[in-house]
Amino acid sequence: MTPLHLSRLTFDDRDRRTARDLASPYALHQTLRWAFPGAGVESAPLPDGERLLWRQEDRATLLVQSLAPPDWDALNARHPGSLRAWEVKTVDLTPALTAGRPLRFRLRANVTVRKLDERGRSRRHALRGPHEQLGWLDRQGERHGFEVLVADTVHSGTVKTRKGAQTLTLHTVTFEGVLRVTNPSALLNAVCGGLGHAKALGCGLLSLGPG
Repeated sequence: MTPLHLSRLTFDDRDRRTARDLASPYALHQTLRWAFPGAGVESAPLPDGERLLWRQEDRATLLVQSLAPPDWDALNARHPGSLRAWEVKTVDLTPALTAGRPLRFRLRANVTVRKLDERGRSRRHALRGPHEQLGWLDRQGERHGFEVLVADTVHSGTVKTRKGAQTLTLHTVTFEGVLRVTNPSALLNAVCGGLGHAKALGCGLLSLGPG
């Protein structure tokens, strides 16, 4: 497997432009793209096969996962002073993903289901109750090679972000807990590709650690 590159970024939220980015998932994603060759322009694709996943851990800290090695110097050169610090580590999860092994996890996800509206059109609806949200997580596990042993919803809320003239409303849930590996290959694909929707808006990054 190609190793994953995990970056922990600390932004300078005293900078006015950076503060605006941190308040807008769409703008933040566009800024992060500058760390990857040829992908800084909004309409340009990311490198072949790349799935840029990220999660805002607090006001000024981001965790970013990529297949290609990022160049955070390039981002900082374009927006001087945007980043106060960053660290990057390369990991290969393959040895850790063995069937039956328990692992700690953290996931921020756009928890939705498709339902028909009054006109018969299929639309996405946010799941807002803890029972429904945990049920969504169980279904993700069935499809993606893990069984949820213990899980808590540590945060649930709505975020609005601008994409051009369009306002996007995003309902997100942050889960923490312990899972058991049932299908290592499927779980690895889920880690690399992310879970759920709105991955470009800071959702879907499944972080794993020793159980």
